[in-house]
Amino acid sequence: MTSTSAEKSADKGLAAQATKLVVASVGSVRAKTTGPLLFIARLVVYGLVLFVVAITALTLLVILTVTIVNQLLPGEVWATYLLLGVCFAFLGVFLWSKRID
Repeated sequence: MTSTSAEKSADKGLAAQATKLVVASVGSVRAKTTGPLLFIARLVVYGLVLFVVAITALTLLVILTVTIVNQLLPGEVWATYLLLGVCFAFLGVFLWSKRID
C-alpha cells in the first residue's frame, strides 16, 4: 500500500526539520567546544614561533652589533665587549627602574 502525496510531503518536511535540528545542535556543540580549543592551540603555536623568531633575531642583532663596533673601535675585541656591556648594563638599570611592583 502506497502513501498519498500529502503524506509523502509531510514526511519530507518532518525529516528536513529533524535534520536541520540535528545539524544545528551538532554545530552549536562544536562551536562551543572545539572553537575555543582551536583558538587556544593556534595562539600557543603562533606564540612559540614568534618567540623563537624573536630570540633568533635578537641574537643575530647582538652578533652584528659586536662585529660593527669591533670594526669601528681601535684595539682588541675586549674594548667592544666592555662598551656593549656598559650599554646593556645601563639599559638593564633603566628597565629595572621602570618595572611595576
